[in-house]
Amino acid sequence: MLQYIFFLFLYPGLLLLSVFVGARYASHRLRLNKSWKNIGLESSLMSIYALLLSFALAGSSTHANQRNDEIDAVADKFSLVVKKSKYYEVQLRKGVQDYLKAFFAIHNDNLNPNAKETGKIIHEVILNDQKLDYFLTDYQKKHPESRSEISEITSNTSNLRSAYIRLTQNYGKTTPSLIMSILILYSLMMGFLIGFMKKVHSNQTFIVTSIFIIISAVMIGAIWDQDHPGVGFIKPNYESINDVSDLFKAYLLRDHV
Repeated sequence: MLQYIFFLFLYPGLLLLSVFVGARYASHRLRLNKSWKNIGLESSLMSIYALLLSFALAGSSTHANQRNDEIDAVADKFSLVVKKSKYYEVQLRKGVQDYLKAFFAIHNDNLNPNAKETGKIIHEVILNDQKLDYFLTDYQKKHPESRSEISEITSNTSNLRSAYIRLTQNYGKTTPSLIMSILILYSLMMGFLIGFMKKVHSNQTFIVTSIFIIISAVMIGAIWDQDHPGVGFIKPNYESINDVSDLFKAYLLRDHV
């Protein structure tokens, strides 16, 4: 939450402050009759900043796209287990449906988790999977003829578990802290340079300054937002999983009619 406040409010203020400090430093040098001549390095420094910014934004966008792809993969695995469960014998069907109920509950209770919560979620998923394994082992002892069905259930639920764990682990994939720190520090230095040159050349470049601050704040904020779906504006789309959940609830309702 503190990071959210920083990128939304404090960081734009720091960019504005860096421009102001650059202008004040330039005023100090002018009072000392210190001259400044452009050597062409200024535009190169800005180009490097733009390159770093685009690289980090592309990386965070890739993580977000992978997350959505993995959500669709989980939905497909859920759908297969749900549809297959309709055709099992009553006791076996109930065991699989109990497993699915618990799995959907885990998912619904942990939408958009942060990286620190992923370990707990994975532990809950594995415990639910183990509970189903105990049930299936006991069921097969009592019904040896169900070996092929048990094998099918085990295969499908294992694929579902693996897909969901990959989805959960995706929440821990973020832009490295070092890269974010470099971007923030670099942007503040660029703000200082803009303020310095603005004062030295007596240019009233309010438009350039405003655009720099807005673009930097929005783009770096977007990078952080995509890396933290648990607290940011950009949320994963769980519609495909929700559709399967609604289908499963319809099956359960039909079974009780």
